[in-house]
Amino acid sequence: MKDRTIPYALLSIAIISIASMLLVQPAIRDIEREVQLTSRVIAKLFSVVLIPAIEEEEVSEIVKSVVDDVHFPIIIVDVNGTPRAWKGVGVDPGLFSPEQLDRPDLLKNDPNFQKLMAAVEQLSKQHPPIPMELNGQVVGKIYYGNPPVVRYLKLIPLILALVGLLTSGGLLWAAQSVQKYQMEALWSIFAKGLAHQMGVPASSLMGWFELLKSHPDIENDLVEGMEKDLKRISSILQRFSRIGGGEKFSRFRLSELVRSTIDESVSRFLKGYKPKLVVHRDCEVTGDFELLSWAVENLIKNAYEARTNSPHIEVHVDACDGKGTIRVIDKGKGIPPDKQKIIFKKGFTTKERGWGMGLLLTRRIIEDIHGGKIRLVKSIPHQETVFEIELPQKAQKTKRVENYG
Repeated sequence: MKDRTIPYALLSIAIISIASMLLVQPAIRDIEREVQLTSRVIAKLFSVVLIPAIEEEEVSEIVKSVVDDVHFPIIIVDVNGTPRAWKGVGVDPGLFSPEQLDRPDLLKNDPNFQKLMAAVEQLSKQHPPIPMELNGQVVGKIYYGNPPVVRYLKLIPLILALVGLLTSGGLLWAAQSVQKYQMEALWSIFAKGLAHQMGVPASSLMGWFELLKSHPDIENDLVEGMEKDLKRISSILQRFSRIGGGEKFSRFRLSELVRSTIDESVSRFLKGYKPKLVVHRDCEVTGDFELLSWAVENLIKNAYEARTNSPHIEVHVDACDGKGTIRVIDKGKGIPPDKQKIIFKKGFTTKERGWGMGLLLTRRIIEDIHGGKIRLVKSIPHQETVFEIELPQKAQKTKRVENYG
């Protein structure tokens, strides 16, 4: 679901951005056209009014009154390039009198005048200045810029893209949360339902078995074999019951867990072969002993079934930085490179008649129930395959801790 949602989200954001740009750009062009037209009208007007004696107070007041009604940045300079009227450039138009502007050389160190001259330079980069002509001679220029609304309009596509990104991220998070909740509910219903449905006949079988054991004509080997299988059924039902939400957390040593799992695996399916246990540094962890044993058992079983000739399996236990690790290493046929990214997906299996549930169950036990991590470190076919389980050493505060053993 995540792999499909992300491209759709990116496509939606791209469409929103392009559509908003197509809608906003005409409005921006219209505003810029109006600003340019207004500036040209002002230039024509001042070409008549703005005579060489622009320093006269009456003419200066006319210029200032016209500029005051403009709603975009504008600076009007005389033939010498000295600002005579301005608005929207961050400098108060009343700071300098016409007499002061007649002597710009005396204002060159004034910070406000320097800011005004810098604004002239900035506006010239936005639009070419419009000359004001009188009798064929340039008597001044008008520098103008875009009104603030244009800046905000240009931000609309970016804002909409950001809103789209946040919305898509929120929807993705919500979808993943719903999916995770649904998976949790599915696991719980499936596991508890299986344990309940199988528990009744299993209990009945145990009763019949106890009755059978008392019969004098039954051979001991047959009794032991049946008892072993019934205990195995009981263990499986207990595991499914716990994975559905009935975990029993306790404190135990990691080496104890692995050693017990190896012994159980030898008696059940390893057919006399015993994996090598290597304990580098041991530690205590908090978890459900039965479920964690099931997870490690799944990895050992996969390693055993991946053997090509004689099995070669090692299980390493280590501890570092507040975490305990278990590594299951084998030299079997390995996992093809194109399958390594989907090994924890539902339905993945390399077995002809497998269901593809082993690694999926293992990941649920390690990550969802115990807050740990499981990963495929590497897999080189016929050389080495390494799976690693990482568990926190400290107890989880939300879990009830009991003494094991």
